[in-house]
Amino acid sequence: MRDVIVVGAGPAGNNIAYKLSGMGYSVTVIDRKNHVGDKLCTGIVGRACIEQFPIDRSLVYKDARYARITAPGGESVDFISQDVRAHVIDRVRYVSSFADKARRAGAEYLLGYRVTEISTDRDCARVHITDDVEKRTLKSKSLVLANGFGSELTNQLGLGKVGDFVTGVQAEVTAPDLDGIQIYLGRDIAPGFFAWLVPTSEGKALAGLLSRHHAQTHLEKLLLKLRAEGRIKSVVKEPAKWGIPLRPLGRTFGERLLVVGDAAGQVKPTTGGGIYYALLASEVAADALHKALLRNDLSAKELGSYEKEWKSLLSREVEIGYSARRIFEVLRDRQIDFLMHGIATNGIYKELVESRSASFDWHGEVITKVMGHPVVGKTVTFVNPFLTTLASRS
Repeated sequence: MRDVIVVGAGPAGNNIAYKLSGMGYSVTVIDRKNHVGDKLCTGIVGRACIEQFPIDRSLVYKDARYARITAPGGESVDFISQDVRAHVIDRVRYVSSFADKARRAGAEYLLGYRVTEISTDRDCARVHITDDVEKRTLKSKSLVLANGFGSELTNQLGLGKVGDFVTGVQAEVTAPDLDGIQIYLGRDIAPGFFAWLVPTSEGKALAGLLSRHHAQTHLEKLLLKLRAEGRIKSVVKEPAKWGIPLRPLGRTFGERLLVVGDAAGQVKPTTGGGIYYALLASEVAADALHKALLRNDLSAKELGSYEKEWKSLLSREVEIGYSARRIFEVLRDRQIDFLMHGIATNGIYKELVESRSASFDWHGEVITKVMGHPVVGKTVTFVNPFLTTLASRS
């Protein structure tokens, strides 16, 4: 019987496998895909992520010092920093690098297998898997669900589902003259959310957006707009979509069980980015499992320490980000234009660019600073007095 079975070979699952295998535990990672890291993602990570979880420099497409945000009415604000705040990376190979380290540490990988059923009892966890040819049942002392958003396994185990989510859709395009990240706002483009054009390598870029409804239709309109403006030349990889959680799972632990990463809703609600938070939570999960395995106590009571610790680390950021998300989502285009103009002309822009606390990974302090600025505060009240209540919860 194995010590740990990890379902999902994403950043969280691979890092847990690496950490625990390195401690001498027997770990098996199961993923339905045949290639590790093969998941839709824009691949932007902040400086803090790279510092804590280093990346081979060959996997970095661009160092991000510049981003342009364009309001619905056409006014743009250019955020230009002397320091690198984020990196555009080869997400697939970055995630695969964690799996490579886990394999070298002794972890077993079963790729191309789908998990059909999971059960836990006082003796062990049982995982039923199939590759559509054969069926197998694996046993382990503990189980980690790190298999991304949208799986029925958390519901099957009585942990419920993530309470709020959005759809992301993205295509790979040619954009030979693109020199920085472009963000587009507006209800005709990405209602309640935003669209992006992010340079990668060799004159290519990723064009995509987030939307609750009709994401594919909105992307088609965006691509037409970008072509007409001469920003992109052609689509080289057809659009694909995926689900992104905006709220954490109600409970992320159980008997012999932890839930980590997108499966747990450990994602930035502001941008939908999940790599860094997943890696941070995976460190907490690996430590909790190590202690529980040493004590031979895999009870829900023992593993509950994991949830307390990851929430202590991330909960404030997630809650502030979600409040900001709710505020932004109800704004009309003219109200967004008004806010953007205020940011561009009333010193907020300079404060954000020069502030060392303006982090790509930690948004809480920046959101609080922006919401507390006299211009923004008056604007939010002008837009809708109810929003002042939401803002104050930050």
